[in-house]
Amino acid sequence: MEQKIKAALFGVAVGDALGVPVEFMDKEELQRDPVIDMRAFGTHNQPAGTFSDDASLTFCLAEALTYDFDIDTVANNFVRWAYHGYWSAHGNVFDIGIATQQAIEKLARGVEPELAGGTGVASNGNGSLMRILPLVFYIKDMPIEERFRTTKQVSAVTHGHIRSVIACFYYLEFARYIIKGLRRLDIYDKLKTEIGLYLKLLDIENDEIALFDRLLIGDIYNLQEEQIQSSGYVLHTLEAAIWCMFNSVNYKEAVLKAVNLGSDTDTTAAVTGGLAGLYYGFNNIPQQWLHLLAKHNDIGSLAERMSERYDIMKYDFIATLKFDTAPQAAIMHPVTTGNWQNITFDFEKSFFGARRYFMGKEEIYPGETVRAHLHLALSDYFKNRLDIGMAFTFYDGSGLKGSGIIEKITNPKLKIPENP
Repeated sequence: MEQKIKAALFGVAVGDALGVPVEFMDKEELQRDPVIDMRAFGTHNQPAGTFSDDASLTFCLAEALTYDFDIDTVANNFVRWAYHGYWSAHGNVFDIGIATQQAIEKLARGVEPELAGGTGVASNGNGSLMRILPLVFYIKDMPIEERFRTTKQVSAVTHGHIRSVIACFYYLEFARYIIKGLRRLDIYDKLKTEIGLYLKLLDIENDEIALFDRLLIGDIYNLQEEQIQSSGYVLHTLEAAIWCMFNSVNYKEAVLKAVNLGSDTDTTAAVTGGLAGLYYGFNNIPQQWLHLLAKHNDIGSLAERMSERYDIMKYDFIATLKFDTAPQAAIMHPVTTGNWQNITFDFEKSFFGARRYFMGKEEIYPGETVRAHLHLALSDYFKNRLDIGMAFTFYDGSGLKGSGIIEKITNPKLKIPENP
């Protein structure tokens, strides 16, 4: 998963940085002098490789997702960026959208995150779409209802209108299927059916849904370039990104095509770059662009921390295990990690299979104490039965046994309710 997270984060940031020097230039001007490589200075007078608010807010969201999901943490990170340069390229904020700025000012005054974003029709800039991609790694295995609800919650921090929410939802669903390994035309066709049907189940005006007809009914990839717009309007940005994905054969071509559409160049390329990075892979992003990118090492570290977080989320609980069986004939036989193990919980007195995973340890010897992440083979059986501090004993296939204490429940369905 780390490679996919890297591909997404760097994909957004490189596209953003390519577009920063030519932001607000029109398509005709760029046709005369197209962007073919990283440039310096230009519109915002920044060094080559400088990303803007698009990537900064993407990293703010990603940083929040290295912990338990909390919309207040997301909002606080946005405030830290706007007022203190947190996750900015060079310690200062040089570009911020009007709707995003207004929402962050509300957050700073204590307005609830889900009420901060504008809800009027005029508040449908691309400010939530441009930074939403990291959320896909958190919601990708949730039911569609939870995916939509969480997407709406995160979009609404800066953009609360349903149009922005639907755009973010479509984008994340496209990314979700890329992660699952589907090809782009198969994804496009699936989303026509799945999103179209789901939106009809929600209490959304038909006229609002109809605005997405070029994606949900038509074949946007067959349109000519002059039919694609790249302003700061959320629907223009989404359509441009999907069109660029279909009219390119690698990451480089996709993001350069996005930049050279003109107007909101950094955001169009950032949104395109996120999908293209996921689709073509991290190694398809040109190395010379990665090396020029501001905070290159920090972004890589962020991807690692996100990956560690979602590796942990695959398991049901974290426990401290102590292998207390004495070695036979004074021979210390190691226990190889990653195989199947039978677990006996004290309150059950019966065996249940579990896969164990020891962080940072390849072999465990009798007498050692280790921290392990465990996934139960019959996790549904333990729904609402586990709690922090609960003790259990275990045996493995080689006969070694020991005891364990649950430190943390990572599958909330298994935890004993606080108010049963």
